[in-house]
Amino acid sequence: MRTAIRCMLFLAASAAALHQPAALHLSTPRRARAPLAHAPASRKRDREPVQIELHGVRPLLGSCKRYLKEEVMRPIVVQTLVFASALQRHAHARSHLTAASSDGAARITWIGALINLLLSGFKLLAGIHGHSAAMISDAGHSLSDLVSDGLTLLAIRMANLPPDVDHPYGHGRFESVGSLAIGGLLWGAGMSFAISSYSALRHPSTTPMGMIALWAAVASIVSKEVLYRATLTLGERLKSQILVANAWHHRSDALSSVVALVGIGGSMMGWRRLDPIAGMVVAALVAWMGLRIGVEALLQLTDTTDYAMVKEVTEVASRVEGVQGVDQVRCRSMGGSSHVDLAIQVDQMISASSAHRIAEEVRWSISKECEDVSEVLVHVDTGPHDMSCPLQDRTVQQYRPPSQVEEEVRELLLQQPEICRVPHVQVHYLAEGVKVDAYLSMAGDPRASESREVAERVRRRLLDNATDIQAIRIGLALTREEDSSGESVSWEMPVQQSGSGN
Repeated sequence: MRTAIRCMLFLAASAAALHQPAALHLSTPRRARAPLAHAPASRKRDREPVQIELHGVRPLLGSCKRYLKEEVMRPIVVQTLVFASALQRHAHARSHLTAASSDGAARITWIGALINLLLSGFKLLAGIHGHSAAMISDAGHSLSDLVSDGLTLLAIRMANLPPDVDHPYGHGRFESVGSLAIGGLLWGAGMSFAISSYSALRHPSTTPMGMIALWAAVASIVSKEVLYRATLTLGERLKSQILVANAWHHRSDALSSVVALVGIGGSMMGWRRLDPIAGMVVAALVAWMGLRIGVEALLQLTDTTDYAMVKEVTEVASRVEGVQGVDQVRCRSMGGSSHVDLAIQVDQMISASSAHRIAEEVRWSISKECEDVSEVLVHVDTGPHDMSCPLQDRTVQQYRPPSQVEEEVRELLLQQPEICRVPHVQVHYLAEGVKVDAYLSMAGDPRASESREVAERVRRRLLDNATDIQAIRIGLALTREEDSSGESVSWEMPVQQSGSGN
């Protein structure tokens, strides 16, 4: 699109340059450019025609040609080759389940294409020989179904390609693109049918209609309704938007044949204007169906929220043990399935591994209970968090990173002569401020009262020196063991816990 706009701007500038007087070299007498300096000149010479010679037009056209070749055609060719290469590369990378689904969808689409081809020919002959404008319009509708079948086959093949570097979320949106194209075809066909039927209404035919048009309408109704039910059943089972859209395309053809049948029957009974009126009703049905399919595809392409899915995901996530709240639930449709992002609130004092375990439980529950969800991304919060609130953003930015807080705490603790080692420091960012858990080892074998005195002294010193720390909890490492990796493991006993207000 960007290349096309640049090309149009370049051509417009080139056309404007051709019409600028400065770009034209005028081969005229000197008096024509300065008449006051040559007043005595004869009137005959004054009446000589001005000759204008366009110099530089050929180089300009050559520049346009080079621009079109290098900036327009070459990118199109390169992108086409890359697209074909990716299609060929991923052709053998589909799973057996995806391949089976794609084959089933392609099979029903090929069957529909064959039926549409036979029906379009039969309806056209029946409309011509039966002198029915409604049946001729219906034949054009069936012929347009062939184009939609081709788009369906292409969209199904593209949508079943696995994710790659260029499309990390997969290629499911190609189904929405195909549905949008089918909707556009239906809407255009409806407008075309309306124009032809209106013309037939203004100039009704006096030729009597034949029974062949009536039988063609009956055959179309039966075949298209069967094809609609088969395609819709498969589309709902595979969660394929493009198959559902194509199924409704078949249903619109069946409905148009019903209206055509009514119009043909009325015309055969002497109501000549009923046939073109029925053709206009058919056109309205087809255009409305195309508009509906196109709007649904646009809603998916623009990531419109599915409120029913959001409600279902929220209910499932809220039932998981350990989840204190669920918010920021977002869903996006990707070719019949949904990708879900959500944020959960957990206890602010649990470990990161426990929070991750709860998030995995939420992800697994949503994937299991929500059939249309194919991917879930869970964000963990320790409290209410509004991404659009600037006050919360400033609050987050005013705190130091955990590494700096931990370094300062260790440095202050190790300055005490009674403390020989600080095995663990953990920083918590809570709604009321920063809280620190520090565990230390003391030299010798101090008594409990001595340990409490040391803990109280270092706590006060930490609160006095680190103004952004709101609360401190001091723990004492009692024993040391080694795990399977050979690293030491400290078992802590809480000694002192207090906040800045104590």
